[in-house]
Amino acid sequence: MTKPDNGVPTPQNEAPERSKRAQLEQNARNGSSYFFWIAFFSVFNQVMDQLSATRRFVFGLGAPQYVDRMLGGSNHALIWGMIIVLAIIFVLFGIFSRRRNVSIYMIGIIIYLADMILSILAGDIVGTVVHVVFTVLLVMGVIATSKLKDLPPA
Repeated sequence: MTKPDNGVPTPQNEAPERSKRAQLEQNARNGSSYFFWIAFFSVFNQVMDQLSATRRFVFGLGAPQYVDRMLGGSNHALIWGMIIVLAIIFVLFGIFSRRRNVSIYMIGIIIYLADMILSILAGDIVGTVVHVVFTVLLVMGVIATSKLKDLPPA
């Protein structure tokens, strides 16, 4: 007769549990990293624009592009201020999502989705596709973070 599993870790079920936790922690960390990448590439793209470089990365935010197009590229100080503020906000989303704050993580995803709408309005189709991909990766990260919060402490 076998004993029922009462939730107490035994040598047989402890290793898979640790492996599951490690995978969830990695997924949660990877997902939150995208907030940092979004902030970095937004600033990087603005630097490249100021240097009149033809090379840009599609990983940045769409809001600065949209505002710049609406203003006809005439107010560089406003765009720089906007990018710096947005980059700081996205870095904070990354920090709080790493600390497993699911509600802040969700707010970050919603703001990124709103930014995707501005990418669409700015006519940046490739940037919009990147927004979709990053949103999926962010959602996978928040799901892993939620699952980690439901697990008992290690």
